[in-house]
Amino acid sequence: LRYFFARKSSFLMYKNYKLLLFLGAAIIFLYFSVGKYEEFSIEKSISACTIAKSKLKKELKCAEFAMNVCKFVKSNSIVVTKDFSTIGIGAGQPSRVDSCKIAVEKARTFQPKKMRNSIAASDAFFPFVDNLERLSLAGVTAIIQPSGSIRDKEIINFANKLGLVLVFSKKRYFKH
Repeated sequence: LRYFFARKSSFLMYKNYKLLLFLGAAIIFLYFSVGKYEEFSIEKSISACTIAKSKLKKELKCAEFAMNVCKFVKSNSIVVTKDFSTIGIGAGQPSRVDSCKIAVEKARTFQPKKMRNSIAASDAFFPFVDNLERLSLAGVTAIIQPSGSIRDKEIINFANKLGLVLVFSKKRYFKH
């Protein structure tokens, strides 16, 4: 009798184990896909801007759109947008330089007319000025990125030198 109950309970536990495993996986999936969605908002997240605000209102809205696209792209993402449409994405590379190259190449290949006066977003800060230079040469006029680099002042000075609008957001979306 003892053997029968032990065997029956282990069978029930096995069935429940599969059910619990399935429910746990479903909860984790919903948490990562739905539970963490939060739309990026310029008003909540902007902390600094490097150019006078004369032509900035539309560019800030486009930058907000670019960051909302960028936050769903995986690691080292650079998103290039123009008039609320995505024209180039570079992501998943070991370096931000490679992602930047890919985003610019994609934009030039598929939307060459839209490259001029476009806006770029990055999921993490640019630690060096080489990406700003590459984006500027490609036709990008505004960049939104999180702050936090120890070289932020160097980045700001370089952006001012190039005439780029540089917007710092308070939140990083970088993921691995």
